[in-house]
Amino acid sequence: MMRRLSSVFKIKDKETNKSSPTSAENGATSSGGPARRLTLGVTKKSTGGTASSNPQVFEGPDHSVKRAGIVGTLESLGKVISTANRPLNTETGDGSYDTKQEQSGLWEDLKALRIKDLETLQMTIKQELGSSNLADDKTMLMEKLIQLVANLPGTSKTRVKLTEVLVDELWGSLEHPPASMLGDKYNYRQADGSYNNIKFPDIGKAGTAYARSVTPKIIQPNPKPDPGLIFDTIMSRENGGFKPHPNNVSSMLYYIASIIIHDCFRTSHEDFNISMTSSYLDLSPLYGSNQDEQDNMRTLKNGELKPDCFAEKRLLGFPPGVGCILIMFNRFHNHVVKQLAAINENGRFTPPKDNLPDDKKQAAWKKYDNDLFQTGRLITCGLYINIILLDYLRTIVGLNRVNSTWTLDPRIEMERNSKPGTAAGVGNQCAAEFNLVYRWHSCISQRDEKWSEDLYMKIFGKSYKEVTMQELLIGLGKLEAMTPEDPLQRDFAGMKRGTDGKLNDDDLVKELTASIEDLAGSSGANNVPAVLRAVEILGMEQARAWKCATLNEFRKHFGLIPHEKFSDINSNPAVYEKLKVLFDEPDLVELYAGLVCEDAKEPMDPGVGIGPTYTISRSILSDAVTLVRGDRFYTTDYHPANLTNWGVTEVNYDLNVNQGCVFYKLFIRAFPNHFSYNSVYAHYPLTIPSENKKIMEKLGRADDYSWDKPVKVPERKNIVTYDGVKSVLTNAEVFGVDNWRRGFSYLMGKPGANFMLSGDGDFFAERRNQMKECLYQEKWHESVKNYYESIVPKLLKRWSYNIGGTTSQVDVIRDIDNSAHVHFAANVFHLPLKSEDNPKGVYTEHELYMVLAVIFIVIFFGDVDPAKTFALRAAGLPITQDLGQLVEQNVNFISKTSLVSGIVDTFMEENNALKDYGVHMVRHLLKTGLGVHETVWSQILPTAGAMVANQAQVFGQVLDFYLGDGREHLPEINRLAKLNTAEADDILLHYLLEGIRMYGTFGAYRTCHRNITVNDGSRKVDCKPGDSVFVSFVSLAQDPKIYPEPKKVRLDRPVDSYLVYGVGSHACLGAEASRVALTAMLKCIGRLDNLRRASGPQGEMKKIPREGGFYVYMDKMMGSEFPFPTTMKICWDGGLNEPAPVVNKGKGKRNGA
Repeated sequence: MMRRLSSVFKIKDKETNKSSPTSAENGATSSGGPARRLTLGVTKKSTGGTASSNPQVFEGPDHSVKRAGIVGTLESLGKVISTANRPLNTETGDGSYDTKQEQSGLWEDLKALRIKDLETLQMTIKQELGSSNLADDKTMLMEKLIQLVANLPGTSKTRVKLTEVLVDELWGSLEHPPASMLGDKYNYRQADGSYNNIKFPDIGKAGTAYARSVTPKIIQPNPKPDPGLIFDTIMSRENGGFKPHPNNVSSMLYYIASIIIHDCFRTSHEDFNISMTSSYLDLSPLYGSNQDEQDNMRTLKNGELKPDCFAEKRLLGFPPGVGCILIMFNRFHNHVVKQLAAINENGRFTPPKDNLPDDKKQAAWKKYDNDLFQTGRLITCGLYINIILLDYLRTIVGLNRVNSTWTLDPRIEMERNSKPGTAAGVGNQCAAEFNLVYRWHSCISQRDEKWSEDLYMKIFGKSYKEVTMQELLIGLGKLEAMTPEDPLQRDFAGMKRGTDGKLNDDDLVKELTASIEDLAGSSGANNVPAVLRAVEILGMEQARAWKCATLNEFRKHFGLIPHEKFSDINSNPAVYEKLKVLFDEPDLVELYAGLVCEDAKEPMDPGVGIGPTYTISRSILSDAVTLVRGDRFYTTDYHPANLTNWGVTEVNYDLNVNQGCVFYKLFIRAFPNHFSYNSVYAHYPLTIPSENKKIMEKLGRADDYSWDKPVKVPERKNIVTYDGVKSVLTNAEVFGVDNWRRGFSYLMGKPGANFMLSGDGDFFAERRNQMKECLYQEKWHESVKNYYESIVPKLLKRWSYNIGGTTSQVDVIRDIDNSAHVHFAANVFHLPLKSEDNPKGVYTEHELYMVLAVIFIVIFFGDVDPAKTFALRAAGLPITQDLGQLVEQNVNFISKTSLVSGIVDTFMEENNALKDYGVHMVRHLLKTGLGVHETVWSQILPTAGAMVANQAQVFGQVLDFYLGDGREHLPEINRLAKLNTAEADDILLHYLLEGIRMYGTFGAYRTCHRNITVNDGSRKVDCKPGDSVFVSFVSLAQDPKIYPEPKKVRLDRPVDSYLVYGVGSHACLGAEASRVALTAMLKCIGRLDNLRRASGPQGEMKKIPREGGFYVYMDKMMGSEFPFPTTMKICWDGGLNEPAPVVNKGKGKRNGA
């Protein structure tokens, strides 16, 4: 709009040069503005005693209003006299005069402008020349433009034009009619694809006619060549044998293509012009193309699909790899709806209450199921479309073979002034021509060719060569009729279902592995398996029934030059000579025959990935853009409000991971026990592994992936009893910390493998003793206690805010708990923390916490979410290296000077209890003789990474307990915390340990090194070499044999009875320091008066249950899960109740049971 407004003033007006008397010349004040105020040419002395030469405004009565009235009266009188002197009008039938008012020109407009109007024009031009299309409304530019227009004369042509521009811009800011509406009917995909375009709800609906993309203008011969002859001469693989794919693409890519074509095309047997599926990529092969098919797929409970099946019957006649992909999407959908119900964002998926009347309860449960199902479908389709755009399409154009993050994503948001042709969410109607474009039968592999021949033998009892066309049609019709309507009852590749209805994972993974390794065929002439002869004949007859345009007409439609010679179509004489015999002229070559037998493009990195024939290469890109950009549910209505915050995040792509490829998410969600987090089979399944190895070696990324075939990883062995846990943790010879060592080595290189937690034996015991001596220096207890008792109030003052009266609020997890431990680690290990006291640091509190948390997750929680592990490791390595290099610079400085100054001080907070403690810690470590590099990477960084997030989690869980189930103890905790005595602190320690026992979720992984049987209570758990063993402290924390009255908070339990810090050689080295620190924190938070959760969800620690009593936590956006608490707000009344520096104010008493 601003550009158009500014251009209005550039219009040359013919009247500009006409003489026009000014107000000064005729002695009258312009009617377009107020009368000028009377001025007197007298001087006025300034306050400083000097005379001013400026004329003084007369300070008498204000007669401007009266004068304006007089001027108006005189002008009206002048108009009356002028009207009376007009000659008689004879030009109109009724003698009336022309009432059109002459418009003023640009000169009059410019005279009306004020200085601030010129400034407005300058602002307008500046904004138009800027890079952003977004306006800064703080400048009030729109309002100033309104002032400018309002000040123009009433007869101004410019005022009219500017008003038109303003109205046009304001109108254009909203859609007319709207592209998106509220309500389930519009927020969810309809089963038949209707209402994708709200204005035209039948566009793309199942059961509607195919569109025609290209007008067939050429008069085509009649009769045309026999379809069988066309196949035998220029299509059949028997003319020269199988031609392998030049870029070693796997059959999996063409399985995805098969799903896409069956998603958009299902020609009616009764009427070839009708498609019985929608024209959208809505995963209808999985979900069904109408309501009946969809209902057959659903359990109608909790939004779930029937397990391991799909709706599309036709795909049962395809190689099993196609169905395996749909089964993975089925499993992903069921994973999604379970997560949606567990997260229950904003109460959106709250189960109905039991006290409802039966009829309302039934309706409520039906809506609950439907909301979960429909939202789950939107999310699953989100992953589907990202796989198509980021994996499938990138492979088609060869982007998987280069280190580039660019991709052809049609969902890109265009600028406001983009062309009308780039509209989004307007619907789509699939064209008949593209039914032919996607028949990539030349690319069928030899393996799948053999599978198809065997299918003929299974159905007809004889070779495909002996089956007539009539027998084929009758046989296929019978086969479809015999296929059960219930997808669970259908046979799939002879695989057996378990009692839960699921297929065996081993069988499915075996088929997928073979499909990934299966080399596809090459596009082009004479490479279609002979077994598909009848199918191709039917396809050609169908194309003729549609009266499709010719190959050259199709090419010209897409801006491609037509083939002038048959050798332009295919350069092989054996092909183009037969084309000449069949079609006489290049312009008469039929579309389907031409699409199949054109020359295939040579591979080009990037540009040409799958080497399709020339015309297909161009047309499929247009169709891909149209299918995606035209779909409302992938553009206008693809947002968190429909998919939930978690749903959008779950299926989103990250250009820093595999350049955006997301196929691995589907594989690992479906088969977490078979595909490792870095399996190349999961990450790049569209190219055979041997070719992927060459690609990744060239790109320098081969080490990022595992090249082993997928095999089932034995399920972990869970040990849950007190005796079982102790027997595992104290037997380091049999149960090793292999996973920890791999994690430390990955992030910190060779020195990381030397960290005390990376192994067992004398070497690691010595490393442990070295760190222990450095950690527990003289007066360590006092240093740690004093530091936490000072940092917590300091953080409370910084981050809390008043919400009315004397009530304050703070995010106790993010801003207090996490940050306190970050400050501690930064001061002890000289980490470059940026704070108000240390503005020269590098990382903010929250940034440094996240870095240290990621280090912990990669090392200790590698399998917390297998689908996220690869991305976490990809992010963890560079951020660990960056932090380590900064710390190494600092430690190197300390090693070279006896005075702590300069850069050391830039990383240390002033006047804190740990300043000397931290310096001595580093110096003690350096005295061990390890050297700076080894000290940083094998001692300092691993220790910092192992302590911060873990300690923050513990204290967060304690607070969550005492603000929830244990809230009855808060008054006593408050009283004790205010006493500030050693006795009271000891009781607070027991409150802390009981809170940890109640809500703590602790466990540890070990790897079994030899055959052994663990006595886990009444169970005998057999472990063999390589087994992953997980010891859980959750169950034993409630064991009445160890903790009498386990549901009660008791303060008389021995401190050494708590196993929360582990046992054995890898028990937490900092257990004593941790107890001191967390007790101090409980003391600082506990003395806040009327301590309570903030109202609503912000006061809750949102957590999702996992196996074995564990939890993952939602971030504040409810968009992703995290192993550690991320947010919880608390409120209190009054101040911080910091104690006065007085000793022995009173004594606390210990409560018993």
